[in-house]
Amino acid sequence: MSMVRKAKASSQENGSPKGGTSPAREEKPKPGNGSSSTRETLVIEIKENLKKGVPASQLKSTLSSLTGTAQEKIDALFEALFEGVAKGFAKEVDKKKNYLASAVAEDEKSQLLLLRAIESFCSRSSSSALKEVALVLKALYDADVLEEECIVHWYHEGLASGNKDSQIWNNAEPFIKWLQSAESESEEE
Repeated sequence: MSMVRKAKASSQENGSPKGGTSPAREEKPKPGNGSSSTRETLVIEIKENLKKGVPASQLKSTLSSLTGTAQEKIDALFEALFEGVAKGFAKEVDKKKNYLASAVAEDEKSQLLLLRAIESFCSRSSSSALKEVALVLKALYDADVLEEECIVHWYHEGLASGNKDSQIWNNAEPFIKWLQSAESESEEE
């Protein structure tokens, strides 16, 4: 029995919730924080499922069967899909966008979780991946995985946080400006 399933069974036995979702504010761990053993266990479980060939269409049900907060699961999915990727990060995201689309399913809350997972991943990975964050956002926006409102909300939320000087916000800024200028142009027409 896997560690995740044991933890799930244990939490069900003692009557505690089985990793249901809590309010969005509580689910937002600071990038790099949280239980690394939970993250590592989730990453292993997700990688095992991906190796078994779980199609993107079944990914949401696979994620819901795992123990952890919604943010931990999305963080682990992102890490499982892109661990070790540096150069070519945006191309890899574009190749695997169907998995991400299945995980977020046009839900604003899920889109914010995905954006936070991108932020967390970039904070832990190489500078090459961090440099491509705008390209990643554009690829996911073009594929209708992320909506403009969610991206802009996440960006402003990040700037308002204590780490507004983080490189991710500097690297994302050109794409955010492009989004906002495209929106204002379409409003003028």
